[in-house]
Amino acid sequence: MLQLYYTITPSRQSKVKEIRVIQQSLQTLQSRLKLKQKNRKALIDQLVHQTRTPLTILRTHLEGIEDGVIDMVPEEIRVCENQIENITAIITNMSSMIDAEKLETTLNIEEFELSQLVKQIVNGLKAQFEKKGIDFKITDHEKVSIKTDKYRLSQAIYNILTNAYKFTEPNGNVFVSYHVNSDSIILAIEDNGPGISKEDQAKIFGAYYKKDISIGSAGDGIGLYVANENMAIIHGTIIVESDLTKGSKFILTIPR
Repeated sequence: MLQLYYTITPSRQSKVKEIRVIQQSLQTLQSRLKLKQKNRKALIDQLVHQTRTPLTILRTHLEGIEDGVIDMVPEEIRVCENQIENITAIITNMSSMIDAEKLETTLNIEEFELSQLVKQIVNGLKAQFEKKGIDFKITDHEKVSIKTDKYRLSQAIYNILTNAYKFTEPNGNVFVSYHVNSDSIILAIEDNGPGISKEDQAKIFGAYYKKDISIGSAGDGIGLYVANENMAIIHGTIIVESDLTKGSKFILTIPR
């Protein structure tokens, strides 16, 4: 009986190894490309979401001026200028992140007066809240200087407030307050909206999580995720306290 023998020579073994290395390299490249595609989509989604708020504020104020509801006074001009600055900062920040094709985690630390930032945010959103018939105000605050990433903190606050606006009924209320501890600042945003179930409280900070309810729009599921990510980057936290039909309270702990 004729027997055939196939001998794998050292040369052939080398070729097999080369093929395996190429296969592994291709698999690694494929994984990296998928990750880049995922990161790029997340960044673009964030850019679209983050620019929506200042654009809405600008539109609301300009419509109010056109309708004669809002007076064109220096303070009003400054509100509009602030929103243009916000849009510029968002686009600049996101452009660098997209160019790098990664989720940026660097911090731009600066010292600023927290009460001025909170007042600026509230003044920007106030016309929009009033148009819906929501009582919106700062209820408790004090002057305090803070050192952190102003952009990331402001985006976190904006996102929580726009979420409160979305799910609070006309004639409802949204209150902002904060107090100073020795090593942190506790900022609370409280509304009397529909509330959040215990089950959903564990999910609302996840990317693209949306909960359909009867009031308003469920949104794109990005806002609270970005807020939570930004707070984590500045070494702060967000927690939510809520009961169905009794409203929600988002508590931000900001390190000093």
